[in-house]
Amino acid sequence: MKHTVDFKECLKDSPKFRASLEDAENDIEALESRLDKLVKQCTAMIEAGKMFSNASSGFVVGVRDLANYFNDDTLVSDNAKVSTSLSRFAHAMSEMLKYFNILMDQAHRSICKNLNNFIRIDIKKVKETKKLFEKISDDMDAAYIRNSQAPKSKPQECEEANNTLTAMRSCFAHTSLDYVFQVNVLNSKKRFDILDTMLSFMHAQNTFFHQGHDLFRDLETTYMKDIAGQVEELSSKAKIERKEMEERHTLVQQKDLSTSSLLQGDGNLLQTEGYLFKRNSNAFKNYVRRWFCIQDSQLVYRKRTKDTLTVMEDDLRLCTIRQPVDSDRRFCFEVLSPTRSHILQADSDEECQLWVSALNASISHAYKETMHSQEVENKRSSTSSKESSQSDMLPAEPKQSKAKIRMEQLLTIPGNSHCCDCGANEPRWASINLGITLCIECSGIHRGFGVHLSKVRSITLDTWEPEHLKVMLEIGNDVVNRIYEAEVDETIAARATPDCNRTVRESWIRAKYFQRAFIKKLPGVNKSNVLRKWSVRKKTRRSSSQSFLKTSRSGGELKDSAWSRNRVVSEDLSSELLEAVLSVSNATLMEKRSFKNNAREEQASGDVAGIVFGDDPPLFVAGLNKSLDLESSDESLHEYDDEASINVGVDGDDFTTSWEDMSKLDPNLLLYKASAARNLPVMLEALANSADPNWVNLEEDGKTPIMKAVQTGSLAACEFLLLNNAKLDRKDKNGKTALHHATILGHTGQVCQFLKRRADQNAKDNQGQTPLDIAVANANADIVTLLRLAKLNDEMKESDGYLGNPGDETFQDVFRDFTNMASNNPEKLKRK
Repeated sequence: MKHTVDFKECLKDSPKFRASLEDAENDIEALESRLDKLVKQCTAMIEAGKMFSNASSGFVVGVRDLANYFNDDTLVSDNAKVSTSLSRFAHAMSEMLKYFNILMDQAHRSICKNLNNFIRIDIKKVKETKKLFEKISDDMDAAYIRNSQAPKSKPQECEEANNTLTAMRSCFAHTSLDYVFQVNVLNSKKRFDILDTMLSFMHAQNTFFHQGHDLFRDLETTYMKDIAGQVEELSSKAKIERKEMEERHTLVQQKDLSTSSLLQGDGNLLQTEGYLFKRNSNAFKNYVRRWFCIQDSQLVYRKRTKDTLTVMEDDLRLCTIRQPVDSDRRFCFEVLSPTRSHILQADSDEECQLWVSALNASISHAYKETMHSQEVENKRSSTSSKESSQSDMLPAEPKQSKAKIRMEQLLTIPGNSHCCDCGANEPRWASINLGITLCIECSGIHRGFGVHLSKVRSITLDTWEPEHLKVMLEIGNDVVNRIYEAEVDETIAARATPDCNRTVRESWIRAKYFQRAFIKKLPGVNKSNVLRKWSVRKKTRRSSSQSFLKTSRSGGELKDSAWSRNRVVSEDLSSELLEAVLSVSNATLMEKRSFKNNAREEQASGDVAGIVFGDDPPLFVAGLNKSLDLESSDESLHEYDDEASINVGVDGDDFTTSWEDMSKLDPNLLLYKASAARNLPVMLEALANSADPNWVNLEEDGKTPIMKAVQTGSLAACEFLLLNNAKLDRKDKNGKTALHHATILGHTGQVCQFLKRRADQNAKDNQGQTPLDIAVANANADIVTLLRLAKLNDEMKESDGYLGNPGDETFQDVFRDFTNMASNNPEKLKRK
């Protein structure tokens, strides 16, 4: 279509000129519309290209991740091949994306930018010239009208109109020529400009496809053919593997599904693992199925889904395995630790027995490994000590561990070198509330009955409080067997031996301690009136420097024949702890004598026979007092001569408690009196006869045995009662707890002892006083410090919530220091 305007017709301003000009203008409008549409389409293509590029980039990243997936398993060569191929493909696609991005950039620069410039510059310039042409054309028409309307009578006005018309003609001619020039130039420029733009874009397309062709030609000739061979090889391997798996599936179908699902590494019980039902500790006691395994002397489990391992028991050495007594499910067994009990259920009786055997084997293996490591360490320390002593030419003793010192101390007590129940040599376990040493087999039986009956600790593996060691040193196996095996009847239960099976051992221990079948009952009123009174021998604290027997006193020498006889008997008994408790079977008849004016004069009332529980010389064990005193407290008891033991009064004295009528002899009062005498063997005998550790003596202001033990200042007596379920929250008729009494008496060691047992320091007596109020009034700085620190520790735990800090380290350190000071250096706690 020809849209060129003739310049000659332009000067004439003929209708032909106006028609051709209108056609040219319409053509320009159509061109502008099409160019604008093309630019928008190109922009949309570029945006779509960007989206394609982003999606392709994501696809390339996915291919690389897939390559990394196969690359993780480097042990399989086929996976490595797949990983390499996928990485190469991802690289090729990434290069193609780079070429594509270059193509989109070229489309933007060549099409969008150039065509936008053509529209905004060239076409816009023509439109602006058109506006000026139309204005001048209107002005010329107005000049024609004005000139035609000029009257003849006014020559001057006619001349002015003519001049104006002439000027407008000249201006219109120049403007119309310029406008026609712009239209004709635009018509000629649009052809080569648009074509050049598209040619540039086609060159970019050509480059893009050439680069892609070169890239894939190289990839095809050097790699893709090899990969095709690998694909065929992998496909053949997959078919072979599938055939093998189908054969294995047939074997699984032929397998008896009722067989055990337990897995044991190479038949090793120590690597047993498999599914068990675990009873939850919530209120519903429901069972959940978990995967259990034994590893590193620990019993751990996890869920079937991916989950972290949960440690059920972190030290199997402290656990025992038994059949549960309160479970109505089949194939169950119980794992007992010193603090918890776990009920587990297997799928069959065979699995249950295998798990029990595996756990027992793990316990024995862990214990043997510990003993072996200790022996190696001892040999190593001994060797290093010898080498150092040889180098220094001075004799040196190897430094012993606390556990070894504790074991030597405990095994020195008469009877403790053998298990209290079966007699096995070298026991390594102890029941701290009974005061006995045990072998590992018997300790497992004790632990199975629960911590409320027997609190089992390892002598070498567990951490011991000083008070626990005090209790153990006060009793011993011989004393306990004297009480619990007073009247053995093997028709009830056969005596346990080191080689007996678990059933015999459990029956013997159950009958001995928990049925108390062999205990001799306390005597009643003697019909022949031989025994009318009873009392308890007070245990006294003796310093290590004090001699066993003094031969003189300030009032003169005692050479009484009766004392000489008692002295001989006492010396004979001092070598045996069997006489530490005087049971009914060996009760000593005592003569009651009164002393007036420091002279022994027999009263006219005559002799009254009585029984003294625990009437024996104090026990001395060689070497013990060098490392740990048998009894230490804030208020040290008086140190007595054994000669004075014959000085027995009706109302009691420094050596016995007050005499009581035989009609009042019952286990509760015996425990109460023995606590006042801090005589642990007699306290044990009372508990063996079913005494209540929280019994209230209404005749003495409603006090309990632990309150009487507080008055003696004995840490061991208080700890023994606490270990045997004595309560610290009981109050006497004045509203005072044991902590009140310890604070009033200034017994810092016992205050520390009770606060460690979480005694209520906020309890108020009938006068509204707390222990802290009493300590402040008495100006006892140590007790005030302990009470305030314990209160601060409780407040910190409450502020942290139930998931917060279990306790302040400063609190624990201070109480540990006070505990050691009360046990080993009580004289330091006498300050106020």
